[in-house]
Amino acid sequence: MTTTLEKTMTAFLLLWIISIGVQLLLHWLMICPALYRHGQRFPTGFLPWRVFRELRIYRSLLTAEARSLNRYYLYLLLFWFNILLGLVLGLLVLWDHTSIADPALR
Repeated sequence: MTTTLEKTMTAFLLLWIISIGVQLLLHWLMICPALYRHGQRFPTGFLPWRVFRELRIYRSLLTAEARSLNRYYLYLLLFWFNILLGLVLGLLVLWDHTSIADPALR
């Protein structure tokens, strides 16, 4: 029998996976083409530690072209949402595995 905590963790995990998928699609369909048009090379969009650098370049391109920064801020909010949701999910899993309650009572 599943508990409320297990259902919550499953829902958060599903939300996190979908949200990361949407973030990757946004990065590859919105940010990477703009960076490639302005001379960036291949690893753009495939190295997670370069996300902030690529976002900074993307923001400077948008401001140089006098375009709206709505997409940039939407992506940035989604990025931080994914990080926080991953931390919450990790804490829930840690809480579940370190709980001293009897598993039969949960």
